[in-house]
Amino acid sequence: MAVITISRQWGSLGDDIAHMLCDKLGYEYFDKKMMTQTGFDMGLSAGIVEKAVDYQPHAKGLLERWFGNQGDPMSGESVSWRFGATDDARQELTVANLMDIINAGYKKGNVVIVGRGGMAALQNKPDVLHVRIQAPTELRIKRLQEQYKWTAEETRRRVKERDLSDVEWIKRYFGLDSHDPQLFDLVINTAKTEPAQAVELIIQALKALQAKAKK
Repeated sequence: MAVITISRQWGSLGDDIAHMLCDKLGYEYFDKKMMTQTGFDMGLSAGIVEKAVDYQPHAKGLLERWFGNQGDPMSGESVSWRFGATDDARQELTVANLMDIINAGYKKGNVVIVGRGGMAALQNKPDVLHVRIQAPTELRIKRLQEQYKWTAEETRRRVKERDLSDVEWIKRYFGLDSHDPQLFDLVINTAKTEPAQAVELIIQALKALQAKAKK
């Protein structure tokens, strides 16, 4: 059994590649449904599972921007700071539960885990293949604009925000740079590699990993 994690930039076709990979290998896609069932199998409550499975990282400081720098008239404390600190604590607990669910998925084996910090949660597992799917920003903007029919300006803004939040939460909770190629066994640029070719490259890398494990 083996596990593949796929870290992907938005618009890089990483999700398409993951689904094609599952079809080719007969692996399970570690999607919301499977994650939810895994959480229940672990004995987690429905509320905890829902928060972990639906977790969406956001850039630190968003809550402060919402609430501004209003001070509490009684204590003089910043309302935004106290609210942000409470939210950070809740997020840390949610991320910890998410990592537990991912590790449980790892134990099942033969799964493809897309995003959700899988490469960070399983970074020290010898039988996990970590893959990074990326593409130039302009190409990703073009793809997403065609898919969602947004304006170029709107698409660019959304891509920038998504890229920043993806990098920031991995750095905040794991102290890792999600752009560091050393975190991955294989990095694929879909500006030069078609999805079907990417799938074959990943399968070859997986075979090499499994062969190495047998030595």
